[in-house]
Amino acid sequence: MPWETSNVKMGFEGRLFIGVAGATAATQLTNIRDIKTEHGVNRGKTTVRGDSSAPPIETSNVTSRIIGLEFTMVNDATDVSLETLMQAAANGAGVALRGKDHAAGKGFNADFNISASDPWPLDGEQVRTFTCEPTRSYGREPISRE
Repeated sequence: MPWETSNVKMGFEGRLFIGVAGATAATQLTNIRDIKTEHGVNRGKTTVRGDSSAPPIETSNVTSRIIGLEFTMVNDATDVSLETLMQAAANGAGVALRGKDHAAGKGFNADFNISASDPWPLDGEQVRTFTCEPTRSYGREPISRE
């Protein structure tokens, strides 16, 4: 198949895995639609006025790194992983999630606290949207890219 040998990866090749908080996620989520990951930083301003002969150039230093995750699943009442995620969101429990940009690719590996929203459009299928924030509460340091 042409996509298996291409260096350019397509969106459908991304993978997301779920597991018990505190352990590496190993069960692939297959009832999943869109996945959006974020890798960024927060910054603290380090700008100084200098000798005041010219406006200063703004500078900053990184104060923290950000891992963000949002994904959507079709509301399938028989999907055990979907129910696990909904229960975790409702109860404030963490889950392990791991993402890869393709089968042998790289991505995040962390425990997350999650929240859920339930878009129910008039002219479409019901979906569940999950927004995830990493946590250390289950004994693991979040990994940004492995």
